[in-house]
Amino acid sequence: MTTSMHSQRGVALLTILLLVVSITVVAGAMLASQKIAIRRSGLLFNQNQLLQDIDAAKQLAVTIINADSMLNDSDSLQDIWAQPIAPYPLGSHSVTMKIRDEAGRFNINNLYHDGAPDSAALAVFQRLLIQLNLEPDIAIAALDWQDSDSEVYNDGGDEGAVYGQQGASVNTLNTSLPNQPFVSIDQLQQVRGMSAEALASLRPFITAVPYYLPLNINTASPEILAALVDGVSAQQAQALVTLRQQQVIESIDSIWEQPPLNAISAEQRQLLAPLLAVDSRAFTAVITATDSGNLGEARQRFATVLIAKTDAADSSKANNNTAANGNSSNAVNNNNNNNNADNKDDKAAKTISVVSQRLWAFPPNF
Repeated sequence: MTTSMHSQRGVALLTILLLVVSITVVAGAMLASQKIAIRRSGLLFNQNQLLQDIDAAKQLAVTIINADSMLNDSDSLQDIWAQPIAPYPLGSHSVTMKIRDEAGRFNINNLYHDGAPDSAALAVFQRLLIQLNLEPDIAIAALDWQDSDSEVYNDGGDEGAVYGQQGASVNTLNTSLPNQPFVSIDQLQQVRGMSAEALASLRPFITAVPYYLPLNINTASPEILAALVDGVSAQQAQALVTLRQQQVIESIDSIWEQPPLNAISAEQRQLLAPLLAVDSRAFTAVITATDSGNLGEARQRFATVLIAKTDAADSSKANNNTAANGNSSNAVNNNNNNNNADNKDDKAAKTISVVSQRLWAFPPNF
């Protein structure tokens, strides 16, 4: 009888111990799950905060460009948008931003626009490639990527036959080129003759704005300026760079007597004129948002925002082109800040609008 009672007490005690262990395990799992949920909520909150920081910087960039457009009709490296912008704190967060004039670079989408190749733009791009010791035929391959036909430029044969051996440059199921504008200059790696090394050399001098973008004489590099004229080097083009440092160029007519552009004929000037400007129609804001309120490594998010400055009639065209091109960079087509109507200086009204925005997990190669 006594042995039986001891046995029952032992079983009861073991049952209680097992129950306590089970409750402890379940409680520990719930606590761990709760900690994970709290941490996840904190991370999501911080990420949302970083996105709000980027949005604030984007609005600041639009405001700066808008303010500058009301001050003058040209865009130069002396303007307020081109000056360093000090990092500004937002609580435990901080935002840094720089604005780049895309019109200071050659827009590869200028090669084909309004349904036709642009021979003047093609010649400029070829000369730029030659300056950089790259094959000028890359320019033709880039043009063929964009044009709407299936023939190589200047009747060079069927695109499928010419580019079919390029591998990555064509669809393996359909040996034809995309026949659409470039969304990113990184796509140049997929055209015939372009390597990663060649693109690295070319990257500082080109852009891929989704609409026609004249070159800004006030911000273009010596290499770009030299590419305007056959047989001119970047060292020779430095004279025009020195001139604009002393005084901003206010009109295209004033540059034809300046080297190296004084070396071209009247016919060449007429061909080049549509490709040149003294202002910019596109800027890129490169934004970094940082959360330094946590222990350890600070969290960061990056964004590149394409901002257009256009006449009112051109603004909707730029945005429509972006949508038609299938821009995968989260185009927002945000015609905000149309507050140029009260321009007291009777300058041509400009519309400042965000064309596209792209978020990056790592610093962009930009």
